[in-house]
Amino acid sequence: MQDVFRLRDIFAPHEGRRRDDLVRHNRRLIHYTSAAAAVSIIRNGRVWMRNVRCMNDFMEVEHGFQLLQRSFSPPVDSETEKGLRAVGAALDAVFPGLTEDSIKWFDGWLFQLRNKTYVTCLSEHDSSENDYGRLSMWRSYTANQVGVGLVINPLPLYSLSDTFGAFSSPVYYFNDNDLRDLFLEIANNISTNKDFLQSKGREEIKGYFCMLLRAVAMCTKHPGFLEEKEWRIMHTEKLDEKGTLELDVECIAGIPQPVYKIPLQDHAPSGMTGISIPDLLEHVLIGPTQFPIPVWDAIVIELEKAGVEDAESKVSYSNIPLRT
Repeated sequence: MQDVFRLRDIFAPHEGRRRDDLVRHNRRLIHYTSAAAAVSIIRNGRVWMRNVRCMNDFMEVEHGFQLLQRSFSPPVDSETEKGLRAVGAALDAVFPGLTEDSIKWFDGWLFQLRNKTYVTCLSEHDSSENDYGRLSMWRSYTANQVGVGLVINPLPLYSLSDTFGAFSSPVYYFNDNDLRDLFLEIANNISTNKDFLQSKGREEIKGYFCMLLRAVAMCTKHPGFLEEKEWRIMHTEKLDEKGTLELDVECIAGIPQPVYKIPLQDHAPSGMTGISIPDLLEHVLIGPTQFPIPVWDAIVIELEKAGVEDAESKVSYSNIPLRT
């Protein structure tokens, strides 16, 4: 396990910092959604993962792809490319030809990553937001319907893996310069830990570098979205094991589409515990609405049916004044 953390810190220091920061400041994660979707999640014990092509704005997942692909197609000579070249040189000094093999892997999976990836989105939730939630998120994700925020304990997400069917990652708000600086840091990490990386073997190191490319492509957004502080749970068909995920078809806004559903129940084979509704869900925050009391009553009833103790104390509504 110690080696796993060391490899993470070499190839994904940015992810380690975000995860450590979440724990250090005792932040929670919150899933902003509609009240109807929240009732469905609590009642059925399932969270839906939708295709990235069906997201509110597909360009949310194109930013990272564009930054990387410009770097793979010289002579663009972007800032990201400068950093990526440094990583490639450091890797090839450990295992010659590994960089080219990894980029070929990425190119070979590009269609699946872009078109067959399913996600569910969460946001970091600070204690200062307990009474209000985040106004920008209410506006973005609950337009024309009652919004609800499901506040959860983030620790079980650390155990997500391919054997469970999905993995989690923070979202990064990088421009060309930011990504260059990250790659330069990773290049230095690789050079500093050359002997250790050689001891792990070519295929394992290739796997970590490929995961870095995948995470940068799938979890990099424009810096203008920084206030969202987003995290994603993701699954890519054929690349990831199906694990415990359930594939179904749902009609959403009149559009039939495949949906992967995450069962919120412990799964011993993958080491996932603490993800049942009573264990995972800490609080439900109802967004600005004309109908706070009926929505509060409905959520409390569903929580009690799901086995949540003292459900009434775990539901509140945002006191942001409603604009009509």
